[in-house]
Parts: sequence; C-alpha cells; structure tokens
Amino acid sequence: MQAGLLRSQLTQQARPTFLILMGTAVLVLLIVCANVANLSVSRQLRRGREMAVRAALGASRSRLLRQMVTESTILSLAGGMLGLLIASWSVNMLAEFAARFTQRASEVKLDSHVTLFCLGISVLTGVLFGSIPAMTSTESLSAPLKDGGAQGKLSVSRERLRSVLVVAQVALSFALLAGAGLMLRSFYKLVRVNPGYSSENVISMLIQHNFTKYGGADRQTKFRNFHNQLLERVMRNPSVISASFGLNFPLNQKAAFLNSFAIDGRKKTPGQPDSTFDFQSVTPEYFQTLGIPLDRGRYLGDQDGEKAPLAAVINESMAHHYWKDENPIGHRITTDDGEHWVTIVGVVGDVRQYGLDQAPGDVLYVSQEQVPSNPASLLVRTRGNPTAVVKEIIDEVHAIDPEQPVAKVRTLDQLRQLSLAPPRLTSTLLGLFGALAIVITAAGIAGVMGLAVSQRIKEIGIRMALGASSGSVLRFFLGKGLLLVSIGLAIGFAGALAGTQLLSGLLFGVEPNDPVTLAGVALLLLGVAALACYAPARRATRVNPLTALRTE
Repeated sequence: MQAGLLRSQLTQQARPTFLILMGTAVLVLLIVCANVANLSVSRQLRRGREMAVRAALGASRSRLLRQMVTESTILSLAGGMLGLLIASWSVNMLAEFAARFTQRASEVKLDSHVTLFCLGISVLTGVLFGSIPAMTSTESLSAPLKDGGAQGKLSVSRERLRSVLVVAQVALSFALLAGAGLMLRSFYKLVRVNPGYSSENVISMLIQHNFTKYGGADRQTKFRNFHNQLLERVMRNPSVISASFGLNFPLNQKAAFLNSFAIDGRKKTPGQPDSTFDFQSVTPEYFQTLGIPLDRGRYLGDQDGEKAPLAAVINESMAHHYWKDENPIGHRITTDDGEHWVTIVGVVGDVRQYGLDQAPGDVLYVSQEQVPSNPASLLVRTRGNPTAVVKEIIDEVHAIDPEQPVAKVRTLDQLRQLSLAPPRLTSTLLGLFGALAIVITAAGIAGVMGLAVSQRIKEIGIRMALGASSGSVLRFFLGKGLLLVSIGLAIGFAGALAGTQLLSGLLFGVEPNDPVTLAGVALLLLGVAALACYAPARRATRVNPLTALRTE
C-alpha cells in the first residue's frame, strides 16, 4: 500500500501532462487512420477492374476482402516498425522531457511491452481501416466490366464514407489545434508575467553549515558572524553591485515555510481557519539584490539588529488579506500566543516565489540578524555576467572556512528558464502534433476533391459545353469541399468545448473555452482547407469539353 502511494506521489506532477500528450497522440493516430482509409477507397476504385476480373474468375467477396485487409495490415506493420525505429532514436529525448516532471524518468525506455503494444496497434488499425472501404461497398463486383473497362464511378456508400472521413479529420484536427492553441497562448502569457523581482545578473549559491561545527548554544551567533564576514568580503569585489542572504528565493523549488499567527487586538472567530504566512529570513540587502520594490514604510535595515525589537516586512498580498482597509505599518503579530511580538515596518511587492503560474502567497520577511537561518542562500547581483565571479566568491567562502561547502550554484535567469521548460516543451510538442494534423487533413481534403474531379470529368465537360463558366465550376467544387469542412468544424467545435476542459490545470491566464483561440483555429483550418480545395477545383476549370466527352 505504501509503495503504491509512493509511486503515485512520484508521478503526480507528470500524470496530467502525459495524459494530455497521450490523448494528443491518439487524435493524431485517428486522423492518420481516417486519411489512410480515404486513400484505401481511392486505391480500391483504381483497382475496380482488377477486382471484377478476380470475381469473374471465381474469387468470393470474402476472399477479396482478406486480400485487401492483408495488404493494409502489411503496410500498417511496416509503418509501425518504422515508428519504433524512430522511437528508439528519440527515446532519450523523451526521458529528458519526463525528468522535468518526475523522478521516475529513468523508467522511460523502449522495452518488449512497448514494442508489442505498438505492433498490436499497427495490426489493429491495419485490419480495421483496411476492411472498412471494402465492407461499405454495395455495388456489384462485375460493375467495372459492364462499363466497358473504364474506371467505375464511386458508389453512393463509398462517396458518403469519404465525406464522413473528411469531416472526422477536420473535427479531430480542430480539437487538437484548439488544445495546441490554448497551450501556446498560455505559455506566451506565462513568459510575459511579471515575477515581482529582477533576475538579471543575479547568481545564487547554497551555504549550509555543518551543525557539528556550527552547533551549540551560540550557533546563531556563529551564523551571523559567518554571513556578515562573507557579505563584507563579497562586496569588496568591484564587479558586485549587491549581495545578501535569504532562507529562500524565487523559483528555488523549496516548499513554503508556513507559520500560524495572530494579530494584536483581534480575536479569532470560532471555526475560522488559522491565519498563516510564508516565513522568510533575509539580510537587509535582500530586497535591493532582487529588485523587490517598496510599497509602504521601510525595508529592513541595520536598526533591526540582534537586540532590537523584532521587526518584519510583509508583502502586498498579506497586507491586502489582513489589513484591507487600513495601513498595516505599526501593527503587531505573534506566532507563539503573545510571548513574542513582531512589529510590521514595511510592505513590499509580491513575488511569484514558487512558480510563475502560481499566485503570490502571504509572506513575512524578518532580518537574519534577529532570526538567523541555516541553510541560507547567498544572492549576488553583478555588473556583468554573474558566473564570472563565482570562483572569486567561493574563494572568499573558503578564506573564512576552508571546509565550508558551496552547492547549487545557479543564476536566477537559469532558474526562471528551468521553470518555463515543462510548459515550453508541452506547448512545442502539441504545436508539432497540430502542424502534423493540418498537413494530414489538408492532404486528405485535397485527395477527396481530386478524386471527385477525376470522377466527374464528363459531367464537367457537359456543363461547360452547355455554357457553364469556369468560375461557376470553381465555385461548385470549392463549395462542395468547404461544406464538408464546415460540418467538421461544427462537430470539432462542440468536441473542443468539452475536451479543452481537460487542459484547465495546465493553462495560465487563458480560459479552456477561450473564444479568441477557438475562432483563430477555425479560421486557420478553414483557410488551409480552402487552399487544399482550390488546386483540384482549379484543375476542373481547365477541362476541355471535347476531351471530357470522349473519356467514356
């Protein structure tokens, strides 16, 4: 039971994203299958005389069906094997992608289970979509022979099937593109969100003291002395603008350090949940180093020393939640039932501490002179590339304590890019799937329209011989194609309204049914479909009536 819970926790963050990507892959597979089924109908039509001859020689309908299913399955298996070959080359990239979501990324590999699953899907799709075109035919197998050897026309059932497949392709493509569009808009807004601090030219490094050496009753004094000495040494470097220590800093992937508190003069209502804040212990230069703006009051300073009354700075979110209609400056709070009181001396801007997509929580900052912390992170803002001063800073650390380790050396820009990596990769993959869906759908529409034109050459010739203009012929075929597309868009829109709700947990600043995105996707698909229909329709206008009348 515990092992199952642990596995669930390890994959909890990854599960929504991977389920969305798996659903996207299924949609692409269905679009491809619909396109292949359409191609099968076209191929079967071209082989009408061959099938008629086979039937005349004694082949039964079931025998011909087995032949077509076998051919389709072989092609499908060949495609599946090619896909597995490509997957074997790209599985490492998939594992790197998974590592951003879960610690079980090492389990992502191309084993026998995955191979058998892929080959099974290939066989299933080959059998299913290879047999549909043949099973829907109701015309006599000898019909092509009665036409004097000419290619037979599409039966009503097959023409209807091809239309249904085109509608299905457009509907599935709309649903897929709607999801991709929402993710891309969400990522665009996430990149442009104001994090509440400036990450440019700031380097961070973890300083965690050994409690054996820095323990004892005077451990807080030891922490203070080390931090003050190091900051003094670092600030002597001409490349350094500001330096500070903090228990935590933005996008550091640490959990919030929540504390319950009470406000002086306010009584707690029975049943009311505890008031909490995220505790941060920082040196006074922390706000200047990160560029966190001051809203009211003052920053923490040298006056907030070890023996001074406890002082704190809160963020705007906390000020709004607990002092909405009054100034919080001067108010006191306690975390230990009144044994110690902390006076609020300033209000600073909100910082997106635990993710660019997460709203700022309530934060209280105190001076490390009054409440030292271990471990603590050193933050240094430089005039140029911050990595250029890393060695000099580490040398200063070792000048104070040669045995003191320095870990997790990263710039704040790197941390921000790292936090954006999962949504960027997800958006990119969905965008690529969407582009593939557009290409496949456009090819399917063009194929259907091309076959419609080739099967109606004689009709076109008669129309034009009777005075029909090239424009009317063009409009006729364009209208025929766009009608199918419009039906597909309507069905796809209805499906997208329900399907995009599954993306709500992955979106930022965008509603699942965002009208701008859905309208943009509809216009994009309509434009692509119009282009796909135009080439075959244009070919129809160039038919020579005399040549067309001699085709049969």
